[in-house]
Amino acid sequence: MSKLTLALGGGGARGVSHLGVIEILLEAEFEIERLVGVSSGSLASALYAFNDDITGVQTKTMQYLMSASFQRHQEVLFGAAPAEGSEDAGGMFSWYDRVKSYLRANSLFHRVLRHPGLLPGIVLHDVVDHLLPDADISEASVPLTIVAIDLLTGHPVLLEKGSVRDAVRASCSLPGIFPPVEFEGMLLCDIGTFFSLPTTLASSYAPECLVAVEVNSALKTVPTCESALDVLIRMGELAENMFRKKVRDAADLIIEPKVAGIEWFDFSNADKAIEAGRQAARKSISQLRQLWG
Repeated sequence: MSKLTLALGGGGARGVSHLGVIEILLEAEFEIERLVGVSSGSLASALYAFNDDITGVQTKTMQYLMSASFQRHQEVLFGAAPAEGSEDAGGMFSWYDRVKSYLRANSLFHRVLRHPGLLPGIVLHDVVDHLLPDADISEASVPLTIVAIDLLTGHPVLLEKGSVRDAVRASCSLPGIFPPVEFEGMLLCDIGTFFSLPTTLASSYAPECLVAVEVNSALKTVPTCESALDVLIRMGELAENMFRKKVRDAADLIIEPKVAGIEWFDFSNADKAIEAGRQAARKSISQLRQLWG
């Protein structure tokens, strides 16, 4: 059986498509020997690493995303969404703009200066507590690496032991939006804002074959950059896009589900995201088999 190391990239709700990719790779009888995930890719990685029944993982994920508990969190994320029919440039830039309007409208703008995140950490706590076991990363049935960045030292970290729930929360804690996570003397958050495809880190394991799954959408034009915050946010988007192009070559194959139409915070289309992952993986199977001649 051909062995693969999967590098699963970040992209919020688009990351649900990873579960469709994994399903098809297993169906094609590829063995996943390691998972390396960043941001939402870390959650997908951990879901499968601790439960090799990928269909069961998909069902559990869908049930949670449709639950009343998660819908309350979704309302918080959607509270900043534009009215139906309004213009939207898409991407992180537009969502930050919505967040600013939302916070002002709800008299919460002081959180920007007084709190480590615009949204409470309980949102991510609830997600990982419902979907992941209370276990150590090292106990995973498939070797698992979760990628985050330590704000104190400035170094990226590869987490292979410690609480899987805390590690995934850290990897998903979008800077400025969710509070960073204290983890074994470090202060961790999502590195995916500029390093959303962990190919170079995954290649350090000398894999037989490295397959990366990219779920971030192409860069979009924005209508304006009026404030200093707008400029800083936009530069972050541009930097992430440029850096992502530089690390693609580290993978033997890139699988790209067509999820550009799904906003990173919109989990209402999780079934479509999973199906997009399936379709992208099916199209890559023949090319993947050719890597073994």
